[in-house]
Amino acid sequence: MRLNCFSLIFELGTQIMPSIPRLTVQTVIFCALLGSGAIAEIGDIEMGRTIADEYCSRCHNIEPNGPFKQDPPSFAAIAKYRSAQQVKRRIIRPIHEEMPRYLEYMIGGNIDDMVAYIMSLDD
Repeated sequence: MRLNCFSLIFELGTQIMPSIPRLTVQTVIFCALLGSGAIAEIGDIEMGRTIADEYCSRCHNIEPNGPFKQDPPSFAAIAKYRSAQQVKRRIIRPIHEEMPRYLEYMIGGNIDDMVAYIMSLDD
């Protein structure tokens, strides 16, 4: 079982700032941690693959030896040309409407899992 420190932080944040909507507090705290580098970039590659298969494979080629393409990019191409931090930011703040809004329903650990899977494709 993964220890979810984000839940503790979010609960604390909502207690300190009860008049601010919960999602706003969560987003602010998560982004602050992301920007500070305090969030570990270690994830479960297999879990990341499972998540990618469920949420990403309709548009992206998620296979390890996927062809390099740009629209949308294959995960192999993303792994080759983007840093883990860039991948994480793009998952959290997608640049187009078709991408799921992961921050709305995923815990930070699942995002780390997806980043770990994507970055493993560059090995």
